[in-house]
Amino acid sequence: MLQVVSSAFPDIKKPSEDNNMRDRIRSYVLIIALVIALAPLEVFAETQEDEPVFKDNQKIYVKLVEHVKDSVDLAASKISNALKANGWEIAGTFYASVPENCKYKTKVLIIHNEHYWQQIYGVSPYAKFVYPLKVNIYSDETGTNISVTNPVALNRLISPELEAVSAETLKTLAGLFHGAVKGNNIEKEEGTELDGNRIPGLGGGALEDNVIKIYTGKYKSDKVLETITKFIQYSLKRSTKGYYLVYSIDMRDKGIMFFGVSKQDLEKKAFTITGEKRVTNKNSCPGIDHANAFPLEVVIDTTGKNIKEEMLRVMFKMKTYFGDTGEAAFVKHYMMPGSIEDEIVYTTYPDIYQQ
Repeated sequence: MLQVVSSAFPDIKKPSEDNNMRDRIRSYVLIIALVIALAPLEVFAETQEDEPVFKDNQKIYVKLVEHVKDSVDLAASKISNALKANGWEIAGTFYASVPENCKYKTKVLIIHNEHYWQQIYGVSPYAKFVYPLKVNIYSDETGTNISVTNPVALNRLISPELEAVSAETLKTLAGLFHGAVKGNNIEKEEGTELDGNRIPGLGGGALEDNVIKIYTGKYKSDKVLETITKFIQYSLKRSTKGYYLVYSIDMRDKGIMFFGVSKQDLEKKAFTITGEKRVTNKNSCPGIDHANAFPLEVVIDTTGKNIKEEMLRVMFKMKTYFGDTGEAAFVKHYMMPGSIEDEIVYTTYPDIYQQ
């Protein structure tokens, strides 16, 4: 080390140097010591979980604004107007049902942008199972919060080629929301971590292995498509299982239609389960921060030779949106996703030739 210092600073060892020169030597040594000491701290700082936002390992939700003083409804109105002014459609809105004795509320916006849809569907036909994006506007003890389902995390389930367009979409939405309401602008990832195209653990796996074909029609025609569409809408209106239609997106000209379905008892139970370990004296229902997990999607696809009605396996869907609740909760409520799945299939199966 002394040789390195001597070669770097050849004058510091001259025998004729005075006290000022010795002070300079001590300064050089101190600087070198500080560089050596601080180097590992910089490396450590780069690995801290709370350092950079939008990290490589993306989570399913991104909270973009918190501590908003507006009510949920007023904030939702401002967010809706900002989206509409920038090429997004509000395909549907609904108040997800909160657990008993919950004094807070949530309003979910289902948002649709045809350009964004074409970008992701053009890369993978499985885009129909990670669409549409949903905004959760919910209150808690700190005020109103704005959260969106993360396009980066969702699209990672179907193709690594979508990283750039997904990140740009998230950046655009963040800018819109930050400008629409006044609060603490943040970019905080929350919920299940999705860092690849497979979800580990019970109920996970690859997305393409978790698709349920509810119905496949033998003939592709506008008449059959219209019959199936009307049947699903009618069946949900008279559902004895409690399911209801939240929204629909009609892109039949592109061969795709979406039906978002939900159930009040299901919403309450899901929020109770995912929030039970986070309950405080001030907030009895923190689980409503997962409200944009709903509704569940049923998709009609006419892009091939047949008409297909499909949905994601509910266990996989729950694993995606509620995976941070923990494996113990999934084991405890193992029968719940299967029951939901059976009910949705029963309610929406278009037995059109027996009507």
